Amino acid sequence: MADPDRLADLPDQRAVFRRAVPFLAGHRAALGLTVVLNLAGAGAAVGVTASIGQVIDAAGGGDRPALIRRALLLLLLVVGSGVLAWLSRYWLVRTGEHLLAALRERATAAVGAAPLRFLEAHPSGELLRRLTGEINGLASFAAGILPDLVTAATVLLLTVVMLALYSWPLTVLLLLAFLPPALLTVRAFHHRAGPVYAEVAAAEAAVAAGFAESLPAQEQLRTSGSVPRWLERFTSANERLLDAQNAEVRTELRLNRLALIQAGCVAGLLVLSAVLVGRGALSVGAAVVFVLATRDVLHRFEDLAGALGDAREAQVRLARLLDLVRATGRPGPTGSVRTADALPPRGELRLRGVGFGHRHDQRVIDELTLTVPAGERLVVAGETGSGKSTLGKLLAGLYVPDAGAVRFAGHDIALVDPALLRSRIALVPQEVHLVDGTLAENLAMSASRPERAAVERTVELLGLTEWVDSLPYGLETAVGTRTLSAGERQLVAVARAALTDPAVLILDEATAGVDRVTAARIEEALSALAEDRTLIVIAHRADTIARGRRLLTMPDGRLTDIVREAAEELRSPAER
Repeated sequence: MADPDRLADLPDQRAVFRRAVPFLAGHRAALGLTVVLNLAGAGAAVGVTASIGQVIDAAGGGDRPALIRRALLLLLLVVGSGVLAWLSRYWLVRTGEHLLAALRERATAAVGAAPLRFLEAHPSGELLRRLTGEINGLASFAAGILPDLVTAATVLLLTVVMLALYSWPLTVLLLLAFLPPALLTVRAFHHRAGPVYAEVAAAEAAVAAGFAESLPAQEQLRTSGSVPRWLERFTSANERLLDAQNAEVRTELRLNRLALIQAGCVAGLLVLSAVLVGRGALSVGAAVVFVLATRDVLHRFEDLAGALGDAREAQVRLARLLDLVRATGRPGPTGSVRTADALPPRGELRLRGVGFGHRHDQRVIDELTLTVPAGERLVVAGETGSGKSTLGKLLAGLYVPDAGAVRFAGHDIALVDPALLRSRIALVPQEVHLVDGTLAENLAMSASRPERAAVERTVELLGLTEWVDSLPYGLETAVGTRTLSAGERQLVAVARAALTDPAVLILDEATAGVDRVTAARIEEALSALAEDRTLIVIAHRADTIARGRRLLTMPDGRLTDIVREAAEELRSPAER
C-alpha cells in the first residue's frame, strides 16, 4: 500500500529559504525596490554619524561657513534618513504581507487538493495549526522583526566600512576584540535554537489539535463521563508545551552575554581614543565619530543577535509550512483527460482487480472486479467494516487504489482532472457539513456553480419546495451544520449533487440515522434525481435496497439481482 506522506514534527530546516524562492515569483520588483530603499536609508543613517564628527571639527576650528554647511548637511541627512527608513519599512512589510498571502493561498489550495488518505492520516488540529498559526507567526515576524533585522544588518555593514575609512587600525582592533567572543555566543545560540523552536511549534500544534478535536465532541465527552480523561491528555500536552517554552527562555538568555562583551569593548575604545587624541594621532571629531559609531555597531550587532531568535523561530515556521506544501502537493493528471469533450457525459464504471487498505498489513478491498453499466441502479450492502464506504470513495476517485484501476467510460479516473471528475461522479457522504450562510449559498456549493434560478428549479424538481417553504426565510434562511438535522443536511447534499448533474451519483448511507418520514423524502428525491444517471447507493434500509436493480454484497463482492422478497429479508424487525 502506498502510505500517504506524513508531516514531520521537526521538518528539515536546511536551505529552507532557498526552497521558498519559487514563491517569490511576481514579487521580485517590490523586493528590489525594498532593497534599494533599505540601502539608501542605511547609508543616510551612517552619514548622520559621520556628519556629527565634521560638525564638531568645524566648530573646533572656528570655520563658521563650513560649520553652517555641515550643519545643514547633517539636518538634511537626519530628515532623509527618517523618510527613507519609513519607506523601506513600509515596502518591506507590504511585500512580506503579499508574499504571505500568496503562500497562504498556495498552502490552502494544496490541502484542499490533497488526497483524502493524507487528510485522514493527520489530526485536523495539526493541519489547522500549519495553515493559520505558522502563517500568523510569519506575518508577525515580517511586520515587527524583519524590518529591524534588515535595517540592523545593513547599517552594521556600512558603519564598519565607515570606521575603516576613518582608522582601519582601530577598526581591526575593535573587530578582533569583539567578533570572536560574540560569534561564539551567537553560534552556541544558533546551534541550540533550532531544535528548541521546533519542539515549541510541535507542542503548540499538539495543544491546538487537542482543542480542535475535543470541542465538537463536548456533548459526547460529557455524556460518557470522559471529560477527566480528556483533561489528563490535555494536561500532558500542556506540560510538554511548558517544558518547551522553558527551554526556549533558557536558550534566548544565552544572548545576554553580548551585553557584557559590548560594555568591555566600549570601555577599552574610550581609553584608547583618549590616548590617541592626547598624542595628536586622532582628531576630537574623529574620536567622537568612532566612539558613537562603535556604540552603534555593538548595539546593532546585539539587536541583530537578539532578532536571530525570532528569525530562527520564523525559519522553523517556514519549514513546517513548506513541509505541508510538499506533503500535500501532487502532480496534476498525467493523462489527456482534461477537457469535458474528452470525457463522455455518461458512461459505465469498471473496476478490475482493485485492492485497497488503510493499513499496509490489511486490505479492506482485495481483487474486486465489477462493471456498473450506465444508468444502473446498484445497491451496496454489508456489515459494518466490510468496505462499503471505502468502495464508494474509490468509485468517486477520492481514494487511489493500491492495486488495479477504476475506469469511467474507459478512462482511468486517477488520470482525470479532479474538477472534471467531480462533474461526472458525485458522492453524497453520510456526514454532510454545511458552511455558515444561507440555504441558497449552501445549495450552490457544487462543481457547476449554479445560478439562483438553477437552484430554485432543482428544489422544485426534487420535490423539496414544501420543506424549503417551511423554513423561516425559505432559501434565504441562515443555516449551518448545527442548525439543520442530519436528514435535512442530507437533503442539501442530494440537491447539491443534482445541481452538478453527474453521470454517476454515489450515496453513502444517505438515510442512515434519520426518521422514516425524512428517509422517505430522501428516497423520493433520489427517484426524481435518478433519470438516466448511474445510481450507486450504500444502504442498510430495506426500502432503499428495494429501489435498486442489483445488489453488491460486501466484502465478498457478490453481485445479485434484487427482488422485493430479497430486500424484505434484509429488513430489520424494527422496520417491519
